[in-house]
Amino acid sequence: MSFPNIAFASAQVEAFGVDAGYEAQWGLQIIHANEVWSVSTGRNVLVAVVDSGSGPNADLTTNLSPGRSIIRGRTTDGANDVDPNGHGTHVAGIIAALANNDIGVAGVAPDAKILPIRVLDSNGDGSEADVALAIRYAVESGARVINLSLGGIGQTEQLLSAIQYASDNNVLVIAAAGNAGPTAGVTYPAGNDLTLAVTAADQTMTSPSFAQRGSYIDVTAPGVGICSTIRTGSRVDSTRACATAGEPYITMSGTSMAAAFISGVAALIISANPTMTAVQVREVIVATATDIGAPGRDDTFGAGLVNVYAIFRALGYFASEIAYPTFSPVGRMGVEILANTLQLPPSERLQWYRCSSPGEATAAIPVECVSIARSQELRYTPTVDDLGSFLRLGTLITLGGTPQIRFSATTKRVVGVWASSSAIETGSTIAIKNLIESASNGKPSLKIISGPCAIKNKSLVVFNEIGKCLMRVSSAATAKYPKLNSTVIIDITEKIKV
Repeated sequence: MSFPNIAFASAQVEAFGVDAGYEAQWGLQIIHANEVWSVSTGRNVLVAVVDSGSGPNADLTTNLSPGRSIIRGRTTDGANDVDPNGHGTHVAGIIAALANNDIGVAGVAPDAKILPIRVLDSNGDGSEADVALAIRYAVESGARVINLSLGGIGQTEQLLSAIQYASDNNVLVIAAAGNAGPTAGVTYPAGNDLTLAVTAADQTMTSPSFAQRGSYIDVTAPGVGICSTIRTGSRVDSTRACATAGEPYITMSGTSMAAAFISGVAALIISANPTMTAVQVREVIVATATDIGAPGRDDTFGAGLVNVYAIFRALGYFASEIAYPTFSPVGRMGVEILANTLQLPPSERLQWYRCSSPGEATAAIPVECVSIARSQELRYTPTVDDLGSFLRLGTLITLGGTPQIRFSATTKRVVGVWASSSAIETGSTIAIKNLIESASNGKPSLKIISGPCAIKNKSLVVFNEIGKCLMRVSSAATAKYPKLNSTVIIDITEKIKV
């Protein structure tokens, strides 16, 4: 949606505390946010969420500052900032939902404070002029971070001036990169060089179909199937419910969610290092990101996936702490795996293993694993010999003069055929040949097991219904490979407005 209207941009280490929905928070764990909570939880940092309002929700109340509503230039303080939509509450929960309170979820920065500023109506629409006023109000209210999970196709001088005002006052502005798909033009304010533009990735470190591309994208964060808060009393769609059944927590997808993760990360950094400037915070987030796309910076993922542990290690924390090698847990034949040993002392030896069962990271030698010949580098590409197995990387390090072995957690079971996307919007139609990917060039096919989808004219047709599509994907046998099969689940998400 173009300006003057603005719309939503949305399409194991042990937990810090006990939260009912922690296990559903894949994004929190994959960026290693919970691993730095012993150092920082975002305390004393105010994050402005310029959105549809935030709350009420019991998992947020303690961290919500009195908000403001700015609709068509009319300003109201207090109760009128209550979220009529749910989007702003979801964003706020990703940033600063309470941790260790036995309910719901945990935010990236569970002790940060949220300043909710409502500029969007119940349909998710608003004006650029109201956003500009909200940015100025956030700066004047003492916010160190401003989250803009919204966007449009242009920007006025009024918005440009407001963002410059934030920059001049040492406030980091974080914006969602947009959900109009890979062929869309630049979304603003993410396209403004003074903002930190954030795109989304799914659990497989794949760019979802809604994510935009472009040189303006700075960094990536989780943005598909994200479990977070909505306003208490809202109707909870059972197909999107997460955390505690019947409670106000649902999954949403979009670059809105990804931007919120980065806002939470910024709060963690500023809380631990209050004298750092907004520019320094921005640069350390980008410099330490894990490269997940084409080597180096690219138009799909920017610098890569935010890595909170790497940020804090770069800032001088955890210098002597021993961790384990990590990598994306997806195992696909023919698709290279790149491991990360940044958190360990220099490794004297690397070795990939093929295992018969899954397992967590460990310092004990797994008895169900065998070493893979000529596989002693950080990179490994699964072969046909790995089908059905689980892979893990072992490292030999020296700690206090004593050699020690550290084994990564395993990948998921290695498959030879898979779906190109883990999330598809309602009403979509995708050709089977474009949906199914494989190491083999055998003829692709699929069978629907359950869910709001069907096969028609050699395409997958997605109904106008949110849910999960369970299917069996196959690739016919070739001279080089046997017939390959795999069961996949695709999240059917609501069509996202931009």
